[in-house]
Amino acid sequence: MKRLMTGLGLLILLTSLFPINSLADEDDRHQYYYVLVDRFQNSNEVTEEGVNRDDPNAFHGGDLIGLQDRVDHIAELGITDVVLSPLFASEHYSGSPVFNFEQIQSTFGSASDVEDTVQAFHDQNINVIVQVPFNSVSSNSPLTSEDWVSENGEVDLTQDGATDYFFELLQKWGSDYNVDGFYVPGADQLPQSFVESVTAEVDRFWLGEVNELNNADIESYKGLGFDRIVNGSFHERATEYFYDIETDSSLLLGSNLKNSEDVVHYMDSYMTDRFTRAMEESGLHPITRWKMALTYMYTTPNEPWLYQGTANPTDGVVEDGSHHDMMNFLAGDEQLNQHIEQLSSINENFDSIRDGEMNVLHDADDFIVYERVLDDERIIITINNSPGFRHTDLEHIEDNQELRGLIQDDLVRQNDDGSYTVSLERESTNVYNVREDTGANWLLISIFGGVMGVFVVFAIIIYRKNAKER
Repeated sequence: MKRLMTGLGLLILLTSLFPINSLADEDDRHQYYYVLVDRFQNSNEVTEEGVNRDDPNAFHGGDLIGLQDRVDHIAELGITDVVLSPLFASEHYSGSPVFNFEQIQSTFGSASDVEDTVQAFHDQNINVIVQVPFNSVSSNSPLTSEDWVSENGEVDLTQDGATDYFFELLQKWGSDYNVDGFYVPGADQLPQSFVESVTAEVDRFWLGEVNELNNADIESYKGLGFDRIVNGSFHERATEYFYDIETDSSLLLGSNLKNSEDVVHYMDSYMTDRFTRAMEESGLHPITRWKMALTYMYTTPNEPWLYQGTANPTDGVVEDGSHHDMMNFLAGDEQLNQHIEQLSSINENFDSIRDGEMNVLHDADDFIVYERVLDDERIIITINNSPGFRHTDLEHIEDNQELRGLIQDDLVRQNDDGSYTVSLERESTNVYNVREDTGANWLLISIFGGVMGVFVVFAIIIYRKNAKER
């Protein structure tokens, strides 16, 4: 009987899932995960020389072999691109400033460890992007002997020598280590001529971060060779919105950048306080607020970026360096893991989330409703940032449709007046797939009824057999 019930549960579960497709290719929507290598995972198989876990500013022993052990964790979140902090030899655990671009940081491992790490991610269909701090060189670096690097480590990227050096370096990383791209923070601080030359010469995926971005800038940065632009100021507005209930929705919806597929957004990064800390200060539940923020990030045209520890969720601030605390995988919260996995699956399975037009349908009483539409596919997203229950009627959806909840189990059918009513409890979100009204699922009902009928007959036979033996 136990096997029968297990099979029944599995059958019901399988009928509720939508099909799983392969990961998006390089032209599709990306989902990024940033790894601060020194503070991610220690394998205990790499040198501990220079490691001091009692000093918050020292190396703490995270390494590439440890990272390989956690590739499955990153893959389960639906990540398409992992962004690694600088792997070059450095005097600081963050990888910047760089001591020697020609060497791998010894506490991270060896060149072969880099190759193995890249391959481990590629085996999971995850691209590997490496952060490159072009203009951050240690004053102790052997590069200070070059005429394009000053004694205190300032790099003059306008000189041909610098351009030629980085051409050769990055081409080597592409050919020898097979990395898929490069991440450039402070892209707006680099000479345009240098950026344009190096991106043209090195045929890889280029991800540049800009502190302040507007619509006019997007095409100019793409013209320099960047495939995507990280909008560094988004997290400030988004944190202000999700910091409390009943906040100004224009913080999210007021920017035209929300419609750009070339823009990447994060709630926190290795350079900011953790979003969880803001929630701790506000008195609101971090898990609840993270779910709301992540739903927005994953369902707008912009691409989402997670900083390591988001699924835990990790606390910390820049002031005392706690935003760079070592990852604690034992403290993970399955709610956020599952929520991210749900959102990633929605991204993967619905073309409208990747490429569809975004239309705001309702923005009042701290209840936001918007849709993503592509051809005949329509996805409705609802976010309730109010202290109570909210609802609204949608009148533009054609007749004989149903809205099936993908985050929360909900089914909305057409009202008598032709509208569809979407509703949410306080501080929650849902994503709906609009499809033709299927009515009652008679196939599932018949299967369930048949299985239960067999179970009842089986139970009666066993009962009679036992009674006869007695």
